[in-house]
Amino acid sequence: MKKMTASAVIAGVALGLIGLSLWGCEDQSENIPTAGDEIAVYMEQGWAEYAAGDFAAARMSFIAANQRNALYLPAYNGLGWCAVRLTNFPDAEVQFSFITTLANDTTQADLLADAYAGLCLSSAIHRSVLEISGENDPVILNGLALQAIQRADSVFALQGENYNPADHDPNLGSQSLHLLNAQNYFYLQQFESSEEQLAFVDANFVDSLLSQAGYGVAVQNEIIALQMSVVGQDTSWYLSPAHPGIHNVTSASPSAGLGFEVLYAENKIQVLPEPGVSLSSGMNFTVSYVYIEAFAEYLYLLIERIEELIEI
Repeated sequence: MKKMTASAVIAGVALGLIGLSLWGCEDQSENIPTAGDEIAVYMEQGWAEYAAGDFAAARMSFIAANQRNALYLPAYNGLGWCAVRLTNFPDAEVQFSFITTLANDTTQADLLADAYAGLCLSSAIHRSVLEISGENDPVILNGLALQAIQRADSVFALQGENYNPADHDPNLGSQSLHLLNAQNYFYLQQFESSEEQLAFVDANFVDSLLSQAGYGVAVQNEIIALQMSVVGQDTSWYLSPAHPGIHNVTSASPSAGLGFEVLYAENKIQVLPEPGVSLSSGMNFTVSYVYIEAFAEYLYLLIERIEELIEI
């Protein structure tokens, strides 16, 4: 009895939301047909219209399918993708939320992954639209970039590299999601992560570019003194190389028991000591690294390659 009550409540909420956000009609038939064949016809028609680029018509077909069964989640998926293509980002969030809330991640993993892919694309396009329009609020733009990355990662968690939408957007598979991640990491100035995502699609681009004169320049065994930075209650240890535009560290010693990472934004090699390891200012490290002489030009070529490959 409890299950039937829950289903009735969900159906009522779904129909209410659709009535408010999609049609604005007050009258709904009390005898809505739920014939699977009718739903299938409308779904097939909707995806055909979507493939033809008529997203408004596709939306109406998915609405018709939804009217025949308010709990039919694939119809919400169609509505979500139409909303993305019509740049109605709030509506995309609403439609996909039915799937992310109600879909079973085992038996409906394909559908759930597709919804997260749609949400990823929605966040990515939304960020681009705001940026192009002159919206410069870094909190909003950074938030959308991070949101897009997290949503793409949800697709990978569900399907790994096997995501490939069957009903729509044949080019928007796993590789496109990696490129969207690369684009958004680039926007966040996390260039190493951007390169890693690009490598899923073009494994040789970065190495090929670094092999050219003016890009990858190797420095061997530079002596760098350890420095300490204190900000509030946070203490960090870092090395500042002589050359700007550092790309990656190939070796650093004394490195036993130590980890490090390159912070591109500040051109610092941060030293992260393991528990029990003591550091002191002035401690010398012998560091070998690769830096990029034409760093601005390198970044331009990197993002140009990412955007050249994106097909969305």
